[in-house]
Amino acid sequence: MTETDSSASDYTRGQPRRHHSLYFKDGTLVMRVSNFLMCRMRRSWLQMSLKVENAIFKVHRSLLARSSTAIQDMLSVPSGKGPHDGTDENPLIMSGDSVVGWELLLGLQYSVLLNRFQLPKGEDLLTILPIVHKYCMEEIEANIIRELKATFTYDGFVNLIVASRLIDCNDLYQDGLQRLFKFGTFPTLEQAKRMGVETTHAVMKSASDHAVASSLAKADNQICRHCQHSTNWKCSHSSCQKPQRVVLSVRTQIDLIVWFIAITNHY
Repeated sequence: MTETDSSASDYTRGQPRRHHSLYFKDGTLVMRVSNFLMCRMRRSWLQMSLKVENAIFKVHRSLLARSSTAIQDMLSVPSGKGPHDGTDENPLIMSGDSVVGWELLLGLQYSVLLNRFQLPKGEDLLTILPIVHKYCMEEIEANIIRELKATFTYDGFVNLIVASRLIDCNDLYQDGLQRLFKFGTFPTLEQAKRMGVETTHAVMKSASDHAVASSLAKADNQICRHCQHSTNWKCSHSSCQKPQRVVLSVRTQIDLIVWFIAITNHY
């Protein structure tokens, strides 16, 4: 992308203006998407800058009305009788929505008309999800959740956790959490940031419990260090005065220490 293209698609600069690709002359609905962005500065959460996204879309009314009961209600006011009736003079105000989210959603809906329907992947789905949930686009939301559940990778499970928070769905959260538990490994620092402290703690505890269980399994039927009897990890021979300890691998101990420091420093 050239500097000119990048500038054209940056709606945090200047006054609200027409979208570079989703403002159709024959459109019947004008929307102004306005959103406040908090930007972190200098690696400190205490230093923030505020940006405002402002983009004007002109699309086809029927395209949105057929998929959203909320937008149907917003458009039920006769033209010219409401403060924001979807015209150039009084655009429909969509406050708190992401410009990129609307770009992806509208692109998706127009692709259906062209018989080229294909859901975005990964984090693009998470960008669309808050909008379809907010405006009661139930069919699209169900398709997004189905697509997220069909991805069997660690990042995919993290996406389920993030999605559950975006739409406040505990069932989806528990589903994602159980999938992460079954994976039995620690998240990366970036994945931990996305999941949050509580979820990361639960996942790491589950992973460490799994490591302990693996150590116990390996210790079964080995020679006791204290009395040299062939026994399991907890020696039961009367001649043995001490139970055999379970020692985690050096790598597991290091991973636990590093993650504790990283999470403590970050949060």
